[in-house]
Amino acid sequence: MSTAAPSPSPEYLRIGALPARELEAIMRRGEPPDPAALAGWEWRGLNTMAWAPLAGIKKFVKGFYRSSAGRVLGYNIPIAQDAITLPWRARPSEAHPKRFGHFLVTEPDAASSDNAFLNSLLLDYGRGPNPFFDPSAGLRDYLVRIERGSDELLLGTAYFAAGPLRLRVPRAYFVLERRRPTDFTR
Repeated sequence: MSTAAPSPSPEYLRIGALPARELEAIMRRGEPPDPAALAGWEWRGLNTMAWAPLAGIKKFVKGFYRSSAGRVLGYNIPIAQDAITLPWRARPSEAHPKRFGHFLVTEPDAASSDNAFLNSLLLDYGRGPNPFFDPSAGLRDYLVRIERGSDELLLGTAYFAAGPLRLRVPRAYFVLERRRPTDFTR
């Protein structure tokens, strides 16, 4: 396991610039990351959608931790939306980042509605410890390894749950790269 650099790697930036059809191919052939390798780390996130900068979500952080019950959960942190070649800076500050959009990490179940990528890990915001009316509860992210056997660089895609329906967020892919260790627990 590495100790990540403060700025994104060239490979991370290259993957983040790939067209959607190539990202979809990576999602289809990827394998699930090891949840144990995610827990205790924050990951530099980069949304690839053309509209992400307009929404202020091009750069973000996902963190993962193990609960006292042994389950792997996670959260998101908003990041200053400056150039993607610059270090990720948490908002409102590195010392006191806002953690929101919590999720449970699990394996997708072929018999459930959340089964779009059985070769992935499912980040289920509907089962995360979010406030009751939090709109992020509808999100479902699928996460795969970009390189077989490596949990250093990951690719994800997003769906939205509307009752029993699962709606794919168009061209919504994101790249994750190990950023730094975290001792966060809830």
